[in-house]
Amino acid sequence: MGSGEKKVAVLLVVVLVGMIGWYLLTQPKAGSAVGEGGDAAETACAPAAGGGAYAETQKFGQEGAPIEIIAILPVAHGCHVATAAELEKAYEAHPDDIHLTIVDMASPEAADYRSRVGVAWTVVSINGSSTFDLGGRRVKLEQMENGTYRPADIIPIIEAQLQNAG
Repeated sequence: MGSGEKKVAVLLVVVLVGMIGWYLLTQPKAGSAVGEGGDAAETACAPAAGGGAYAETQKFGQEGAPIEIIAILPVAHGCHVATAAELEKAYEAHPDDIHLTIVDMASPEAADYRSRVGVAWTVVSINGSSTFDLGGRRVKLEQMENGTYRPADIIPIIEAQLQNAG
């Protein structure tokens, strides 16, 4: 093998090692929550095709409250745990002002709730909207946590809606 061929072989080995390293660094970690922006993470969190286990729909508060929240989340899959926790925390702070419904995406009721909010994927709808302005930043309470929104955005959005309702 000539010196030119050796240089090409070394270069190919370096490229291969780099590609393997990149692949390993960009893969979602097993058992991890949904990461920032990426279809692989959203897919890993999505309910399995063909149904399976689902969590029962949870309802908090009285219908007709000033704030109506419908959250369609992959609850049984352990995804969006922080989102559900923030919603429950907001309800606990304002039980007379919030009617909260948390629906598992895989439940038989999910299709009905999706048609109510007009969104076909993971969503938190507050008084019929899932897009809000929060301190000059557009926040869309759809799809995966830490993608188009952060769970910490939820309480400030609800607080602003309460001020507007009162």
